[in-house]
Amino acid sequence: MNMFVAGARVFVFSTTGELIRGVVESTSRTADGMVLLKIRRESGDIISLPAIGVSRESAS
Repeated sequence: MNMFVAGARVFVFSTTGELIRGVVESTSRTADGMVLLKIRRESGDIISLPAIGVSRESAS
């Protein structure tokens, strides 16, 4: 099951330890079953990452 839907707020840490926050724009699945997330960062640019390395922000 894909817990990441469009509009979900997410975060990930970069390789330098920087916290990157953003919003899921879309999801896709590769032929081998890996879920990819298209994320619009708070800075405005778009990145694509495997869902396994991304965390969903909890509602506060």
